[in-house]
Parts: sequence; structure tokens; C-alpha cells
Amino acid sequence: MSTTTAPQTSRTGETPPSEPMIRLEKLTKQYPGQPAPAVDRVSMDIPRGEIIVLVGPSGCGKTTTMEMINRLTEPTSGRIFLDGADVTRDNPDALRRRIGYVIQQIGLFPHLKVSENIAVVPKLLGWNRRRINDRVDELLDLVGMDAAAYRDRYPKELSGGQRQRIGVARAMAADPPVMLMDEPFGAIDPITRERLQNEFLRVQQQVQKTVVFVTHDVDEAIKMGDRIAVLGQHSRIARYDTPANILSDPADSYVENFIGSGASLKRLNLTRVRDVVLETGCPTAYLTESLPQIRRRLLESDWTALLLLDQGRPRRWVTARDLTGSDADLATVGLPAVALVEPQATLADALNEMLTSNAGVAVVVDGRGVYRGMIDLDTIMIEARSMRRGTTEFYRAAKRSLTGGEA
Repeated sequence: MSTTTAPQTSRTGETPPSEPMIRLEKLTKQYPGQPAPAVDRVSMDIPRGEIIVLVGPSGCGKTTTMEMINRLTEPTSGRIFLDGADVTRDNPDALRRRIGYVIQQIGLFPHLKVSENIAVVPKLLGWNRRRINDRVDELLDLVGMDAAAYRDRYPKELSGGQRQRIGVARAMAADPPVMLMDEPFGAIDPITRERLQNEFLRVQQQVQKTVVFVTHDVDEAIKMGDRIAVLGQHSRIARYDTPANILSDPADSYVENFIGSGASLKRLNLTRVRDVVLETGCPTAYLTESLPQIRRRLLESDWTALLLLDQGRPRRWVTARDLTGSDADLATVGLPAVALVEPQATLADALNEMLTSNAGVAVVVDGRGVYRGMIDLDTIMIEARSMRRGTTEFYRAAKRSLTGGEA
């Protein structure tokens, strides 16, 4: 029997309410003709407002466990509680309208426009047209898509990443308190996947849904989850805790082997860019400024390159050589400013971008693309060391002394 109670603090350090949003009690699924259950007496408390990731090897029953929560798969035995109410025998259609659902294949209706796809559940709930239209526009804005440009398009006119965003918007349409996500970013290229992960984390910071997220990717679990349930065969829970606690104390060889090597690198997925002290000393200039002004600013700094901004957005890196002469075209000189990360990205994301950067740093921008600062390798090394037990204050003090600010 697998029984566990969630730890009392989340990654954010907040204490969740005593009543979990979802409670599973001895949940079991036995398929006819099979010698062992697919899911064997799983018990779990899922705090409200958190992302809980179910991770485990293929065939261990993680998707079946998740699908029993909204009764897409009917449990053989056990009970499901939603917000304190036993929903094990409730009408399954009514239950599903209270729970958003996002799958890897997205499942948009090809004959319906984007707005119509998002509106499916609100229409079933009897919302009026104005309320539906307002909700569609609100959700498109929330997932970073312009309503005027996308609401009347069909799914075939969208990229894979755009369709996945619409899938998330549709799952949130009726403002459900709970969302189930079955490998939602698994069928997307790595660059788009990283962007969608960060976009979802940004949205989650605003909406604070209770999310059950299935993946087989440990790195994704560490990045996305407030808590992780590492599952063994038959969905037996091998470990259920925060990512930080699992990385520092796997508890047994099964969990340790599943997590794999490189725990120090994996810990970089525990810290967001927004949580670290940014480098703000890099010289910057606007494309509208004069060449002599820009050249003087660079030469008076300790940097070998300057970041050119266009309406506050990073555009190009330039050196003193690029700024020689009187006819330099600021729109084309130097090198393009790449390696951009947003505050909700992880340090692992920043390090990955940094390795591709022309300047050896990751440039931090807000949700509108406006420059906010930079992350360099020293910052990442100091934060990585601070994750080791007993050394946090030492290294953060070192960072304060380097920057003259507060860590």
C-alpha cells in the first residue's frame, strides 16, 4: 500500500491550507484479465494552488492515476475527493467540466475556429455570448496570443506551439480550480517546449490553479513541480516531496537511479531568474542616440561591449570597433542580441542560453521584452553553490559583496 501526505511547505515557502484540493484514498485500477493492478491503492494529498508532477518509467500507471481524478478512467476501488467532497460516484461529465484537461496531442477540433475551441465548455455551461467572448479574449492575452490576430483562425493555421497554447487556454476556459496535464509539451521541439514551460509557469503564477502534471522527464518534473511524486510499478509512490528535498535526499536507490546523475546541474532548475541578483552594470544605449554618445559610454565602462536597445528591447551587441567612423549603421553593426530569458525561466534555462550567447551572458527581459539586466556565469556558480546545505548564507553574502546590493 502506498500512502503519503504532502510536506507542509511548497517551493515558494508558503504553507498550504490543511484541506487538500485533491485527496486520493487507496485508488486502484484493476483491468480484467490482468494479474496485477495497473494502479495499486494510491493515496495522496494534493495541496491547492500547486503543481504536482507524477513522474516515472513508461507503463508505471502515472497517466491512469491522473485520468482517474476526472474519471476518464473509472477506478476499480478507492475514493476521490475534490475540494473536500467525495466525487467518486458523481456524474463524470459534470465532474470533467470542473477540471481542465490538456494532453500531448492537444485535441483541438479542426473544424472550429480558435475562439470556438476555447468556448466549448463555457457553451456547455450555458454562458451568454458576451461572457464567452470576453473570456476568450482574456485567455488569449493570458497565454501570450493577440486576440485580434488569432481568435478567427483554424487550428491548421497555427504552429504546434500555438496550438498547445490554445489547448491550455481551452482547459482554463471555465476557470476550473483543477487542471490535469498529460505530457502537454512532450511532442514539441526543445526550443518551443522550453518557451511553453516558462509561459505556463508565468500564467500559473497569476492564476494559481491546482495542477496534476504527468511527465517521464525528470528535468521537466524538477522545473515544473512544486512537488514531485516519483512512481514505481503499479503507481506505487516511491517518493513524494519537493524537488529540492528529493534531489538532496532521494531516500532509496530506486529514486536515486531514476533521478540520474548530475544532481548539481538539476538543482539549477530549482531557482528562477527572478530570484537572483541581476548584473545591471553593463552599458546600454538606445538606437536613437548619437554615435559619439554611445562610443563615450562604452569607453568609460569596464565592459568590452555595449547593448543597444530599441524602445527598451535588446537588439544588438556592439564593440568600440563597431562604433568607429561616422557612418556606422546602428541597426546592423555588431551582433544580434540573443540569449534572452524571462524572470520565470530557471537558471538551467539561463545557462543553456548563455552558452549560445555572443557575449557570454543571458539577457533578462520582462514579459514585454524590455531589458531588465543580465545573468553571468559567476551568478550561476554562486547560486549553485548556495544550494548546498549549510553554505547558502556564505555564498549569498559573497554575492552581496560583489554586487554591492542585496541577495
